[in-house]
Amino acid sequence: MRICFFIGIVFFCSLRMMGQVEGIVIHPDHSVTFTFKASHARIVQIAGSMFAQRNRIKTPIGSFSKESKKKMKREGDFWTYTTAPLPSEFYTYRYFVDEDTIYLDRNNPNRVRDIDKEFNYFIIGGGIADNYATRNVRHGTLHHVWYPSELNGMKKRRMTIYLPAAYSSGKSSYPVLYLLHGSGGDEDSWTACGRAMQILDNLISQGLCRPMIVVMPNGNVTLAAAPGSDPAHPDVQPDANNVASMFGKFEKSFVKEIVGYVDAHYRTIKNKDGRAIAGLSLGGLHTLYISLNNPEVFDYIGLFSAQTTNALNNKRIQGMRGINDAWNDLKSILPFIGNRGLDKKISSLTEGANNGDLAIYEHMQEKMERLFADPPALYYIAVGKDDFTKKLNDDLRKLLDANAYPYVYHETDGGHTWENWRKYLVDFLPKLFK
Repeated sequence: MRICFFIGIVFFCSLRMMGQVEGIVIHPDHSVTFTFKASHARIVQIAGSMFAQRNRIKTPIGSFSKESKKKMKREGDFWTYTTAPLPSEFYTYRYFVDEDTIYLDRNNPNRVRDIDKEFNYFIIGGGIADNYATRNVRHGTLHHVWYPSELNGMKKRRMTIYLPAAYSSGKSSYPVLYLLHGSGGDEDSWTACGRAMQILDNLISQGLCRPMIVVMPNGNVTLAAAPGSDPAHPDVQPDANNVASMFGKFEKSFVKEIVGYVDAHYRTIKNKDGRAIAGLSLGGLHTLYISLNNPEVFDYIGLFSAQTTNALNNKRIQGMRGINDAWNDLKSILPFIGNRGLDKKISSLTEGANNGDLAIYEHMQEKMERLFADPPALYYIAVGKDDFTKKLNDDLRKLLDANAYPYVYHETDGGHTWENWRKYLVDFLPKLFK
């Protein structure tokens, strides 16, 4: 048995002693050998983020692709696969037996959940992933906090808060970054797949970014907390479809419920230049409109592969209001159609227009003018060349350019992936609170 060390993380890498055993071996050239036992399997495949995604389909709005799988070689009861040398990165993987049965690596305790899928992971150091490893530096602390909320009729919701290492031993106040997840994510996404805690610990310890509080809320309006974290709903299952979170409720409640709670319970710098907000994908949509509707609150704004629209413009919102009014008129004439399935469906689609939630998305250009009348210290846009949100972000940049609004643009290779979002966080943090 050999212990492999990579940037302070100890991997249990199973090697051959009395014959083959399961596990992974990270070789000196950064190639990796995977070994999996499945004596009765017809075929075993390994899928992972280290493989180029397959079936890439290019569309006018970007590229879409599927998880790539590689066939493993049979050696008796065991199946093996060795990669080419891998660049520095945080990699996830899992096994497929006989096409569709999924297994994790039983000898690798490092696991992470991304929406409704679980993976093993390993880290190849010597580059960008040095920021993602747990290293011998001072560590901040994570706190899972329930805060009062009226969102969707709830009484409380959960968020994750990172406090820098020095917070507990001093009396200083700290700036705050509000860091938002994407569709299907929750308050655990940035600390699990995003490695936010490790990135912050490592950058702060090197003096590359200012010590800060980081608030990671749950932006899924239908769930109070991550799956398994809500005692009232212990069996809830994660779902990548967060359409309900695109109708203004979260954005409308954000400053009052989340910023208000954090300012009241932590030593924060309670003004615009002490606050930043950033989000990926759906969290980018939330970031865009939270900042547009609260120009006096955030001085640093980050859009990572942002979904910059929910396709609701002023005309469509007015149309939804018209549908809502017409439906209510019809119910007053034919009361027997109320409180039925159709009523609930129509009401769920139009209530945002009726109660003002969708006003969050109206008059974007006017709100942009107000935001840049006293421009934020940083307006940051990052996206991959193959990201399906690329065109949306290009269109936003055209709007900013047409009005000479200043922003920082960071374009990378790749698509809509955690590999990019982690890189964007590493690039974004040193730019904050200057």
